[in-house]
Amino acid sequence: MSSAPPTARGIAAFVAALWVSLTIAERPLMALVGQESAVRDRVNIVRRQHELVQLRGHDALARVARAHAEEMARENYLDHVNPSGQNPLDRVRAAGIDGFRLLAENIGTTTMPGDRVTSLIDGWMGSPIHRENILNPAFNTTGIAVVTTADGRTIAVQLFATY
Repeated sequence: MSSAPPTARGIAAFVAALWVSLTIAERPLMALVGQESAVRDRVNIVRRQHELVQLRGHDALARVARAHAEEMARENYLDHVNPSGQNPLDRVRAAGIDGFRLLAENIGTTTMPGDRVTSLIDGWMGSPIHRENILNPAFNTTGIAVVTTADGRTIAVQLFATY
C-alpha cells in the first residue's frame, strides 16, 4: 500500500498546527497587572465595608508574591510552602524585606470564565482563614500577584503586612 504525497494544503495545516502547539507550550506566564490592581481594589472595598484601613501597595512584597505565583504555575502546585520548604515569611526575608510586625498570605487559583477577580475574592471570603487575613484590622500593606498560565489557570498571591 503506497501513501499519496502530501498536498500543499496538508503541509500548511501541519505547519499551522505545529506552530500553534509550540506557541502555546512556549508561551510565558503572563502577569496580569490590571487584575492585581482589581484584587487590591476589591479587597479594599470589603475592608471599607467593615470600616478597616485601606491596604496600600508595596512593590517589594508584590515581587515576592509574583515569584511565588510564577513558581506555583511552573511547578504545578498550590501551597504556601514551596518545594524548597520556604514559607511566606522565609520568602519575604530572603528578599531583604524587613520592618514589618505581622505577615500573612492568601493564595488561590481559578479557571472560571469571566471575572476571575470576583471568583478569587469570593473564594477567599468563603474560607475562614483567608477571610481573616482580608479583614484583619492590623494589616495596612499588601503585595499582590496575578498570573495566568498557558493552560488558562489564573493563580493569585496576596501578601499582607503590618508596618
